[in-house]
Amino acid sequence: MALFFFLSKATACMGIFYCLYYTLFRRLTFFTLNRWYLLSSLLMSVVIPAIHFEVLRPLPFHTSLPAAAKLPAVVNYNEFDNTNMHAATAHVNIEQLILYTYFIVCVVLLIKILTGIAVIIYKAARRGRKTNGYYLIANASKSNSSFFNFVFLKDEQITISEKEQVLAHELQHARLVHSADQLFTELLKAFFWFNPFIYLIAKELQQVHEFEVDRNLTSTYHADEYAQLILKLYSTPASAISNQFSAYRVKSRIRMLFQAHSSAKFKLRYLWAIPVISLMIYQFSLEKSYATTRIDGQFTLVLDAGHDASHKGVICGKVYEKDITLALAQQIKLLAEQRGIRTLLTRNNDRPVEFKDRISYKGDVFASLHINAAPVGPTQQNANGIEVKDNPQGHNPGLSARVADQLKNSFRQLNGINTNDSTFAKPGIYVLRENTVPAVLIEFGYATNPHDLEYILNEQHRYELAEKFVDAIVAYNAAKHNYR
Repeated sequence: MALFFFLSKATACMGIFYCLYYTLFRRLTFFTLNRWYLLSSLLMSVVIPAIHFEVLRPLPFHTSLPAAAKLPAVVNYNEFDNTNMHAATAHVNIEQLILYTYFIVCVVLLIKILTGIAVIIYKAARRGRKTNGYYLIANASKSNSSFFNFVFLKDEQITISEKEQVLAHELQHARLVHSADQLFTELLKAFFWFNPFIYLIAKELQQVHEFEVDRNLTSTYHADEYAQLILKLYSTPASAISNQFSAYRVKSRIRMLFQAHSSAKFKLRYLWAIPVISLMIYQFSLEKSYATTRIDGQFTLVLDAGHDASHKGVICGKVYEKDITLALAQQIKLLAEQRGIRTLLTRNNDRPVEFKDRISYKGDVFASLHINAAPVGPTQQNANGIEVKDNPQGHNPGLSARVADQLKNSFRQLNGINTNDSTFAKPGIYVLRENTVPAVLIEFGYATNPHDLEYILNEQHRYELAEKFVDAIVAYNAAKHNYR
């Protein structure tokens, strides 16, 4: 899912950059500036979601759920099914299917690009004639075009004078290395084939290439004659990776040929890119974290808010398990730090976190927070209560069991929700099996039980759960030297 989040953020960045270009820069005659803006926007759209900055911020006293998390008047508990349970059940992995489809399309498009390059090189080797550092291939393509120093010339219906202009045009593309831009955008299209903005930006970039070359050539050739040649040779693009003499928006090219140069003061418009980039970095690269660094010699608690946007967990009223566990983790962190316990959160937002990353935080106790759900059946709503689980085959079975015992004893002091005796978790739970520190998994009641669900969704009750959790950790820390 991390890949999907990256692709969606990059898509959003491209959309913002394109809208800014279309609104402010598209009609300006600063063609070279526009070219580099478009190229930079593509590059920044990939870089911004890939970089990550983390900043610390204070935690509010109470962490409430979204408004949608309030307990609805009527909850249909029959809607819960096995797909919402923690126990693994056989089901179609839609995410994996989407991922395979994505990569298959990427590979097909990359093969298409490589095939196009191979065809160009093959034609150049078979029919090309090297002249002054470039290869001239006559009448081997449907249109006049170029790819780096390979120039395809269709001279069947043009005069010697027109041929000179076409050749000069294509050599300008080669001199300005426009083919590198084309290749770059085609490679991005292979990975962002689902993104409409990559096609829009690529089309604008191709248009800017033509504007740039056309404006350069009007200093050598008469603009009227040159415009007539563009109309005469107008054709449909034959290859996406090659530069075409007259394949893109002929009316726009001719209009731009005779348009007066934009005033230099309009270059100030490009400064708008600075706040836009800053906003995107803040939104897509900056993570507001509640985590603190470990200080040697002090007790450190690691809280793992179960699930995230890639797997939302069970349905709790009108929200998902991921929302409840995050709210609990944040509330526990606040209370724990007030009592001198340094606390790390494996996640503080919906960003997907891999299992191996969840257990990479090293502390004295690791606790994974979850909400339970019972299988569909006549006794579904009877299942209830808090369950604290540890893995007797884990790395620290003795200490993990002590943490679980302290938590169960503390939760039993709560009024309004039961605490079950069951302790052992299934061996396959990764965060317990692979963790190198004492680790427990807590199910804070059953979402399939109306009474438990009402308790969980109540903010005051979540606060009380957090208090009892911290009491247990304090008790464990005070007595842990007796466990060695």
